[in-house]
Amino acid sequence: MATILLVEDDQELTGSVAQALADVGFDVVTAPDSGQAVQAVYQTCPDMVLLDENLPPINGEPLCQYIRYISPIPIITLVGSEQGMASARFLEMGADACLVKRVSQRMLLARVGSLFRRCGTNFNYSLPPSIELDATDYQASLGDRIVDLTPTEFRLLNCLALNSDRLVPYAELAMGVWGREEVSPSNLKFYLCSLKKKLANGSDSDFDLLNHRGVGFRFVRQ
Repeated sequence: MATILLVEDDQELTGSVAQALADVGFDVVTAPDSGQAVQAVYQTCPDMVLLDENLPPINGEPLCQYIRYISPIPIITLVGSEQGMASARFLEMGADACLVKRVSQRMLLARVGSLFRRCGTNFNYSLPPSIELDATDYQASLGDRIVDLTPTEFRLLNCLALNSDRLVPYAELAMGVWGREEVSPSNLKFYLCSLKKKLANGSDSDFDLLNHRGVGFRFVRQ
């Protein structure tokens, strides 16, 4: 069954919406803020995102825009009014539909089902065949070799590998790794160097991690 990422900081609303979706067979992943939401997008590769309009530490608009930038997955925004300015802004930033927060479960499920039928569900990222990632133990499998990573190294590798052969800007990586854009390139470079040493130790990898100075990093298949 499809996986839905629910981004909502109201615990009561999160519980009721998640239960309604789970009752009809969806796998539900929840995130209470924008930072955890970005990490969940990369780690779980959801088939759809339900996004609250107001989130800590930033509101839902830049998060909606960011998710649309990195992925074509369907986005439904939970707003105060479907006819308000917020709905128009979210639709302009890439949301596929808007629903009022306290919508009935029947309408919620109908809109989710309708959007899946219209958009399809084949939007998952895929990793290059040479690497497997274990998000539970923070490990990377390179053929017969298993590499233990720190959580930060794991998220960095995950972001780069899922965007194989694409130059990923510093700000996008920072959002995927730490959930915020205000991270210096030198910090990212430090973790990239550490990651490259671990991955290259005793193995001839068929990929490389490249630093495009002043721009970002790239996972390159050799």
